[in-house]
Amino acid sequence: MLIFEEQLIVDIPEAFRMMTIDRIDGMYPCDEKPQIILEDEETHRFCTFSLFEGQILFDQQVEYAIRLISRTVISLYPSSLLEDVELLNCKEGRCGWFSFRTMWDQDWLYNVMYIYPVNSRMMFGTMGCGIGDGPGKEQFKAVMGSLQAVRKSSPHRILGKEPYRCRI
Repeated sequence: MLIFEEQLIVDIPEAFRMMTIDRIDGMYPCDEKPQIILEDEETHRFCTFSLFEGQILFDQQVEYAIRLISRTVISLYPSSLLEDVELLNCKEGRCGWFSFRTMWDQDWLYNVMYIYPVNSRMMFGTMGCGIGDGPGKEQFKAVMGSLQAVRKSSPHRILGKEPYRCRI
């Protein structure tokens, strides 16, 4: 699947479909919602993708950035951390991720937060399934491992400007 104006390739399992507006409003009651929200209704798994245009992220910053995100989440939900920050090799580059649990509909939910650089911008994603859904957890790692940015411009291009070049 190509997303974000063909800037990111990701292998999404066939059972995943766009979440309905009613379900989105139930899961994300605030005004700011992820840009892409997919779910597999049968297995009760979901994944989201958002490309933060204003947040620069280079490959070398992935580990540092995901550690900051992890600390923030864990400070909000103490003792919820399931898997500490890890780096996962993708089809291209690496993504950083961690998992934690939250309560949802009287059961524990396994949550993954992950980031990946897409043309020097931060792609932020989440995934979730039941805490005991082992195949779901493996499926999420496969989705993250499939990430591949499609280069749109020079890797040295930042905020629409070419780097300064000296003439000799």
